[in-house]
Amino acid sequence: MKLISAIVCSAAAIITSLVLPAVASATDVHCTSENGTDITVIDGRTACRAATDPVGRAKSLGIDGVGYANATAGAMAVGVGMAGGVGASEGAGGMPIAIGVGQDAIALSSIDSNEVSRSPGVPIVALSVALDGSRAGAQTADRTVVCLGGGAFAWNSRTGDTCLSTPFGRWQTPVHQLP
Repeated sequence: MKLISAIVCSAAAIITSLVLPAVASATDVHCTSENGTDITVIDGRTACRAATDPVGRAKSLGIDGVGYANATAGAMAVGVGMAGGVGASEGAGGMPIAIGVGQDAIALSSIDSNEVSRSPGVPIVALSVALDGSRAGAQTADRTVVCLGGGAFAWNSRTGDTCLSTPFGRWQTPVHQLP
């Protein structure tokens, strides 16, 4: 758990240092959805969409990027796209989080309702972070995490599968086969 905390804190520091200089002139849009609403905001090349069923909660943010979040079956989905990146999350339960920062960065997270039903009472998180042209994905249905490019991180809390891609190499935990 300490390794994951160190990676997440390091990624947050890198994202902050990359984004803060550009935020002053950035176009930003926010979307929040609860109780079965579907909200889309588009401002030039910046956009966000948040959609839910009656029990989901979704929040998305676009800062010169595209954020998308879709939450069903009680999920809390978060999608953030910054500086030309795309963060797209969807979940049928659990907490999918996707953060895409930098030109052509794509982060995708999704949580499958079957995985949530296998672990009642246990919060499931699918986290993906992609920086500058990288790709990151965490999908519980396929039990996969994918990291491609010079700056990507993905984590599936259900299986513990994690990957990290940097300019110096790519690391991935062994894929766990759960019943």
